[in-house]
Amino acid sequence: MKKIAIKPKAEETSVTDFLSNVFSRTASADIRCYRGQSDRSWELKPSVMRGLRPDAERQIFSELMVEAPSEFSGDRLMFDKLVRAQHYSLPTRLLDVSLNPLVGLYFACNEKEHHDKDGVVQIFDFDEERVRFADSDTVSLICNLARLSDDEKEEIAASFGGVKAWTLKELAKFRSSRAMKRLTQFVRVEKSYFLDIAKPRDLFKYFFVYPSKNNRRVIAQSGAFVAAGLLQYRSPGTSNSGFSKKEIVIPAAAKIAILKELDLLNINSRTMFPEIEFGAKYIKEKWQVA
Repeated sequence: MKKIAIKPKAEETSVTDFLSNVFSRTASADIRCYRGQSDRSWELKPSVMRGLRPDAERQIFSELMVEAPSEFSGDRLMFDKLVRAQHYSLPTRLLDVSLNPLVGLYFACNEKEHHDKDGVVQIFDFDEERVRFADSDTVSLICNLARLSDDEKEEIAASFGGVKAWTLKELAKFRSSRAMKRLTQFVRVEKSYFLDIAKPRDLFKYFFVYPSKNNRRVIAQSGAFVAAGLLQYRSPGTSNSGFSKKEIVIPAAAKIAILKELDLLNINSRTMFPEIEFGAKYIKEKWQVA
């Protein structure tokens, strides 16, 4: 008898249906990850690219380092600093994803102010060549872009866009530009061995990044990140972006019921956010009069 493939539905209204949808999809040969958004109409962009003033990225990071230097003293890599800053709600150029589909489902439903809007769980399948670890030199280059001014980032982007064929002469010119030399110096702060051999195209690609497990929230959320350099997150998930993107819609009317089901599986604000203030808030809400 011929086996009939089950086509996943466009939207789901329970945890069971959601998992059936996930399991019915062809497994990724490389990396599959998930991202939940409370409003399906939101663009796929990291927080630093949403509604901030010019040069905000460099300024807000520097201000946080001045305000709480001890919080970041154990983070040698710029990537680790950005991960910690993001979990303190500072906008960064990293995009949160999870290796656990139920974590994605939780974040598609958890924000009460958006319970009147359909949520979405985005499914990303990354090619092996676009997978990096936290200590990758490419990741260091992308993350240290946060230390450059907008003008310097635009200078790099303009240099890249003006070259059609990367000859040795063109590469040397790109790497010797003022902005690239400054970026290289920032990377050498964390990696003294770093050589001035940056590949221009790596600053204009999407990468899935495995974080170090030195952050309680990353561990709790089975967290990982997407880094994308100077792409501005244009046309993500297309054939030339290094990953594919699919979506499962979570209807607004189903969010509260799904959250109750996830709570039975011990996926809630207390477990997703292991800091004590979130645990206290969860306990308070649990015991409030309905």
